[in-house]
Amino acid sequence: MNDNQSSSSSSSSPSSSTACWNPNLRKTIAAISSLGILETAYLTYDKLQYTSSGGKNNSGGASLITALCSSNQGSACNDVLHGPYASLHIGTLDIPLSVLGMMAYTMVFALAIFPMLFNETNEQTSSSSSSSSSSSNNGGQNRIALLGITTLMASFSVYLVSLIIGVLHASCLFCFLSEGFSLSLAGLSWFGGVLPGSSSGEEVDVSELRKSGMTAGASSVGLATVMALGIFLTVDDTTASTMPSAASSGTLLASTSKTAARFEENVPPAITTTSSKAALALAADLKSLDARMFGAFWCSHCYDQKQVLGYEAMQTIPYIECDREGFNSKRDFCKEKDVPGYPTWEIGGKLFPGERSVEELREMVDEVMSSK
Repeated sequence: MNDNQSSSSSSSSPSSSTACWNPNLRKTIAAISSLGILETAYLTYDKLQYTSSGGKNNSGGASLITALCSSNQGSACNDVLHGPYASLHIGTLDIPLSVLGMMAYTMVFALAIFPMLFNETNEQTSSSSSSSSSSSNNGGQNRIALLGITTLMASFSVYLVSLIIGVLHASCLFCFLSEGFSLSLAGLSWFGGVLPGSSSGEEVDVSELRKSGMTAGASSVGLATVMALGIFLTVDDTTASTMPSAASSGTLLASTSKTAARFEENVPPAITTTSSKAALALAADLKSLDARMFGAFWCSHCYDQKQVLGYEAMQTIPYIECDREGFNSKRDFCKEKDVPGYPTWEIGGKLFPGERSVEELREMVDEVMSSK
């Protein structure tokens, strides 16, 4: 009787030791990463299919991004997703960040789901060595990889959103959504038990796993920092200078003839509105103050600002193109003025970033004139 119980206990040991580590957490991570895959896949599709100036395809249809962003006045998705910080620049190659994001989400999904899918196979081929089996079955290397990748994604997302808010002075619903996914994955990894506590009771070398996990996490933060600095420092100086067009839009297909035709001259869209009396009076005062507007040919908020003032008013107000690849670019002058984002107004020697209504511009002009 005791022999039978001992045999039964012995035979059940491999099964319990080969159980996949924390399948519920793995399922949660897989679910969130699948949402990230869908989002970044669509962003990549939109980036390669639609123009950055109008969000239209060849048939004239508006993209989902354009539709959502146009309904949110505080969002500038097109400016961000087709702007200078939308790609990682490696030599003459521009890799869309949405592609890198999709690859990262796919890796997280695979790391989370594959151990559960192949658990049955692992049970049949488990090692007779108890310590080796325990380390393998608890997914030590898998968990370290999961921790490292999610930390890299979360760190890079924080840096990227900081660039969007602090440099472009823009808002992007899709970027914030992706950051939420990345932070959630990293939070689940760090606080959900991927890195076991000292009293977790797991049949693994806890101290070794924690040490490896901490090293992977620190390395990921360092790599994210290098990538973010690479994007920030190369935008003005080396952003695909050999590509004939749309260099700052950062698409992977920027050098193809189809995309090149869309920005053959890199000029801003034509102004189609007529100036009101208030806008004309404002333009006269702006001219008297030597005011100017800084912008970029791909910037939809810059175009909207011109449309607010109208064609006649904008004929009297100097427009300064700041993008390196823009027509009649004055990039060095923009850098000298330390332009924080697009559009930016210079009125009476002071910089006023952001798109403004006629009324807001009038208040700014009156304030500057009263101080003189």
